Amino acid sequence: MKQEILLESGINELEIVIFKVGDSLLGINVAKVECIIASQPTTKIPNAHKNVKGIINYRNRVIPVIDLIKSLKKECEKTSNERLFILIHINNSDFAIEVSSVVGIRRLSWEDIEIPSSILVGENETPITGIVKAEEDKLVLILDFEKILADIDASLALKESKAIDGLEGKKLVVAEDSSFLIKIVYESFTKAGATVEKFTNGRDALEYLEQVPQNEIYCVITDIEMPIMDGLTLTKNIKSNPKLKDIPVVLFSSIISNDLKHKGLSVGADAQITKPEINQLVDVVKDIGNLA
Repeated sequence: MKQEILLESGINELEIVIFKVGDSLLGINVAKVECIIASQPTTKIPNAHKNVKGIINYRNRVIPVIDLIKSLKKECEKTSNERLFILIHINNSDFAIEVSSVVGIRRLSWEDIEIPSSILVGENETPITGIVKAEEDKLVLILDFEKILADIDASLALKESKAIDGLEGKKLVVAEDSSFLIKIVYESFTKAGATVEKFTNGRDALEYLEQVPQNEIYCVITDIEMPIMDGLTLTKNIKSNPKLKDIPVVLFSSIISNDLKHKGLSVGADAQITKPEINQLVDVVKDIGNLA
């Protein structure tokens, strides 16, 4: 199924697994996917969340299974044993999602992903982070699995830091496409005394950095997955620019893991923190002068 493997970091490209849940065409970053397996019998857990189908034993690991069909309020004509499981790793957590079928893998640029309008997302915060145009005028919706997980397990949600000082007079640049998450990051650092400039993609953050004196910026904090320009590409541009290269950059993302940290290292990131560890992020930023 996979024709090309994306090996180089900082080129503003990604691969997505395209799959179906009912009649909806959905997508997820390949960086979050461990493997795709045939549907397996699940063991139900008493009093579990309504969107948790149960657990499976996969290679001696107990993996919770999210019923994505129920979570997205879809209908699927296929029986359970005809469906597939996609095993996913996000926020240092392993889980599986049950899907109707897998269409394939597509390589694309972050510039190809359109940000959903507020009309689509609405007050209920529909779990969609992007929209990709596919063949035959079809659209692929990129799901926000961090929100889906947080709705099931509140401990996986990002919460405001408890820090109340330590960054007085420091100016930070934060790039994060989630309006909910950037609000929490912004409030956490302003409460600690910092001034924060917010951007929803790497390109806008980079343009700002190129316009202000380098010594004004204490640190850049960036997500990895963002439309237009991702965080790895932003980091590579900062570290390859003689005027910006000394600015510390911290990657703060749900896809940072031991297996993927080499991507951040290859583009020169000074530190990498996995969401939702906001307190660890604040501590690292406070001490960033010793890391850079």
